[in-house]
Amino acid sequence: MEVEQIAALVRQNDNESRRALFEAFYRRTYAVAYNILRRRETAEDITQDAFIKAFSSLHQLQDDSKFGAWLAVIASNLARNYLKREKRIILTDDEQTLHMGTNADLTEEEALRGLEIDMVREAIKTLPPEQYQVIVLQYYHDLKVEEIATLLKVQPGTVKSRLFRARQKLAGQLELKNGSACLMSEGGDR
Repeated sequence: MEVEQIAALVRQNDNESRRALFEAFYRRTYAVAYNILRRRETAEDITQDAFIKAFSSLHQLQDDSKFGAWLAVIASNLARNYLKREKRIILTDDEQTLHMGTNADLTEEEALRGLEIDMVREAIKTLPPEQYQVIVLQYYHDLKVEEIATLLKVQPGTVKSRLFRARQKLAGQLELKNGSACLMSEGGDR
């Protein structure tokens, strides 16, 4: 859509122009929300909220040709606010891929270590949200129990019990996936 068309649609501010703007900018706005939230349904909701907010605040837009960028800012702010309210942390694997070479460059030890990391990540994803949060905050973000308690607005004892339960669940899951660990825990000599 041309800049002049966008500006004209913004100035009209009627239902037909809103529909045209929605259709023209939905995918880009959804991509902004999804990249922050990593959840399809939530990103769709945030995208719709962004359009509603934009249409109700259209009088604040100073340059009509910047509608798309303005809408993206609204969507990203709404997505971040959602994450703050939900106190969710999204893990990305970007750091690992930066440190890992190509598969051809990996030694056997590095490859096995990568498989172990993948198993742990998958096990962490199965934890209930409150246990997932404390594990991520402690092990991925190196926060102390008191810092986690302050961030989540709970008592330090609550954080400790969530960590304990999460570790127990993870240990159980990882032992079941690794047969030798399971035999060792049952007293088998292997």
